[in-house]
Amino acid sequence: MAESGLAPGAGPRHVALHPGGHFAFVMNELDSTVASLALDDTSGRLSVIDTKPAVPEQARDGNYCADIQISPDGRFLYGSNRGHDSVAVFSVDQQTGTLALVDYAPCGGATPRNLALTPSGGHLFSANQNADRISIFARDAATGRLADTGRFIDVGTPMCVKIVR
Repeated sequence: MAESGLAPGAGPRHVALHPGGHFAFVMNELDSTVASLALDDTSGRLSVIDTKPAVPEQARDGNYCADIQISPDGRFLYGSNRGHDSVAVFSVDQQTGTLALVDYAPCGGATPRNLALTPSGGHLFSANQNADRISIFARDAATGRLADTGRFIDVGTPMCVKIVR
């Protein structure tokens, strides 16, 4: 069995596999970072390529990252920030797996615990646990940016949101 390590104290919480199968991405809860890793097809070993902050420096204290999602085309990565109450948006270099910050989008409530992308990638849902609402965002496929649609689902303490056909 292959083992891989992340920075001590990172607190890996959720992982997303790139649709191409060569990269994996980890949302680190405790140090508010997101890591990209190369996946070796033969051994299954993961090797860290890149680690980026998931929130601005001044927001790191009191923030705890939660979920991570990747767009169906593999070009953009989305991570939820509980505390900063945002969705971090990163572009993914398709050749190297490195990440580049696109935006920190307000999540439309407090404590975004879980995210879900529609199968088409046209919308992102954010389950805002302490706001009792699931916010619905339109996703720009070219830039990865999120725009609040003004639509939401009122529900008590949403902790998870899944899109089903």
